[in-house]
Amino acid sequence: MWWPYAVAAAAAAAYAMRPRHKYKVPVRQSWTLRALNALLWPSCLLQDYGGISVPRVGKMLRWPLSLPRLMAEAERRTKLSDWARDESFPGLYEVAVARLNETRPTPVGRLIAFDYLMRRLMTRLQVIERSQRKPDPQYIPRAPIVVMGLPRTGTTFLHRLLALDPDNRCPETHELLDPLSKRPLHKRIKYWDSKLNLMKRLVPHLEQIHDLGAREAEECLLALSVDVPLLPPTFRHLVRHCVASGTFPSLQRAYSLYRRQLEFLAAEKGENKRWALKCPAHLPYVSDLLKEFPDARIVWTHRDPRESIPSLCSMFRTFADMGERGPIDLEAIGREQVSFWGAACDRALNVECCDVAYADLVKDPVAVVKRVYAACDLTVSPQFERALESHLATRTRSVRHSYSLGEYGLDGDAVRARFSGYAEAMRSRGVVV
Repeated sequence: MWWPYAVAAAAAAAYAMRPRHKYKVPVRQSWTLRALNALLWPSCLLQDYGGISVPRVGKMLRWPLSLPRLMAEAERRTKLSDWARDESFPGLYEVAVARLNETRPTPVGRLIAFDYLMRRLMTRLQVIERSQRKPDPQYIPRAPIVVMGLPRTGTTFLHRLLALDPDNRCPETHELLDPLSKRPLHKRIKYWDSKLNLMKRLVPHLEQIHDLGAREAEECLLALSVDVPLLPPTFRHLVRHCVASGTFPSLQRAYSLYRRQLEFLAAEKGENKRWALKCPAHLPYVSDLLKEFPDARIVWTHRDPRESIPSLCSMFRTFADMGERGPIDLEAIGREQVSFWGAACDRALNVECCDVAYADLVKDPVAVVKRVYAACDLTVSPQFERALESHLATRTRSVRHSYSLGEYGLDGDAVRARFSGYAEAMRSRGVVV
């Protein structure tokens, strides 16, 4: 019976010789992630085709996603129902859910999408409810330092240096994930560290891109996502939506709710320190930010887009690795990121800020921090300077993050041309990018 082997060999040869898109690549999955997906597939099949809801994980594995079901579940868990609907909510959540439903998520991808969206919706209900109370003037954020810039330009590095100043207050990861938690602090830290450590095991190359930890100073995306879901599973889809529509939606309501979250966090600790905030996504929305934080001191980090953009693309590819079956269209990722962030830079060119070159930040971080403080009419205290020097002396370099323009279908000259207005504006301000 030789013919079954011949048929199998011919099928294998045909599969190997099938036409392939140069930039469509398979997802990168660790063995841990593959094993977990394999364990969850039977539950997905029972849910999708048998109509059988598996205990504990059934609701989270159900696909396609439904925003009304997610909202109903958030109401059930919080026992709250006031959504304070506005021009951005739930409209952009609907866009994100619709885009997610167009993907081919793995079982883990279903869990991740459900978990992220559900927790942000629960937090929105809690923040809206708490916001009905009159704010305490003692804890209203005043003159925060806000770091922004293209992603992968040193925003995280600079922000975590600012976190070393005892006079600064930076939101930590666990606070942004659950700003109104009633759990004791040590239980919060343990819970969120376990979640983040699981993510690191599932996608080991994630740590090459961004350090994760419950007590780390973290960026503002999670807090803004109570109104607009700028989350790992959905951010790329909202970028695609903005590129396709040629518009940037307003985030003023998101910043208003963010300001309230900062008030809650300050009141919880009974302290009113100066906030130091950070997020690349502030770049296209800095005008909305300044409406809520009119006295904010803006710091803009700069790096050659031919270096920062492929690094960013690699990050979005990693998010796809976490939850999609693939193949991943790297060319689409590259094209969309260039379009979105090129327009983002153009929208921020007139903002008054302190400019920081990535090369200067890497070369002499302490000097850059002192220059930032001088621009903000602040002084680096001896205690802060000692903390900076101690941190930098013991800091270990992370594993090298590898990426290139070519793998995302990008050409250096074309990228440079798209960001030419930004580069020219920076040159006039003495910054080379």
